Amino acid sequence: MTAPALTLPPLECPAVILPTPANLSNFFGGLATYPHKLKALAITTAKDEAAEYIKIAEDLQETLDTVRALLDKYDPKFEKVSLPEKEWDIMINRLVTEYPMYIQTEILTLIKTLVPVEFKVTILGIEFDIIEVFADPSSIKTSIRAEADKFYDMLPAEYKNYDKFDTKELKAEAVWDYFQSEIKKKLNLLISGGFGDLISKFDTIWSALGLPAFPTLQEIDIEALIRDKTAEELKKISVFGFSLEDLLGGEMKDSLVIEGYDRERLKNKARQFAQEWQLHLFKLWMQKVTAFFDAIGLSALTALITFNFCQFLTLLSFPTTIALPASVTTVINTTISTLPNTTETED
Repeated sequence: MTAPALTLPPLECPAVILPTPANLSNFFGGLATYPHKLKALAITTAKDEAAEYIKIAEDLQETLDTVRALLDKYDPKFEKVSLPEKEWDIMINRLVTEYPMYIQTEILTLIKTLVPVEFKVTILGIEFDIIEVFADPSSIKTSIRAEADKFYDMLPAEYKNYDKFDTKELKAEAVWDYFQSEIKKKLNLLISGGFGDLISKFDTIWSALGLPAFPTLQEIDIEALIRDKTAEELKKISVFGFSLEDLLGGEMKDSLVIEGYDRERLKNKARQFAQEWQLHLFKLWMQKVTAFFDAIGLSALTALITFNFCQFLTLLSFPTTIALPASVTTVINTTISTLPNTTETED
């Protein structure tokens, strides 16, 4: 008897500026369910084969645990339920979501060296330093998990996703989704204000260089766009010219089906992308004003324009290869993303 076959997409480290979660989520979500399958099979096989299956399962689990430790910041740390596939999906989505937030916080940290920026914000009655919480969200996440029902009840109606699947773990994740969406929105507002203050402070240099105006914040009523839609309807919705399925990077392989999970994942991606697209427009503008950054001593901002997702993964020491057992094969996803992968200047 041979080990059960498993087919995964090849592990990618994409050098893109608008990353999608499907590849990493499908890879690690699929891989995370495999040790359990091997151990279950070992119970019904001969002793020698069982030992082989258990050894493969243990080695693979050790590898997964090592990667998971690198993603501790994004780990939902479920206590009452064990949903490996969903836990990896949440971690990868958090990872993809926080890549642009890293760029946002780095931009603001540099801007603050020349003009005042207030980092204190309040969300759901909690006041915090937005930069500090981005670096270490553990204290707020602990508070949310401890009082998940209370914070869940405070959410806008459109974020209350799991009434039919009543678990505090998923409710806490819904609250954190809201926090991240609001944090990303506030970071964009701070960037807009910060660059405005910089331009005002150095208006003589700005005028002399004849530089373009800072882009206005893009307004889109995301909630009206996604409200009362099924998962299939959501996949067809376009946000700034991209379908939500494009934004995920293709089909998400869900072997464990939770009612509403796929729908809420799409809705959350739409909310996040509305802010990520705004940052993309900021970066296109930044590409046109690098002479200004050089003139005021902020040439370090230039490196953030093309800082891509693979560089972010490298910064986290995320592995670019994983040793797989012979029973696991990889098949390339032929879906071609229509998302822009470079920061090309728009006319």
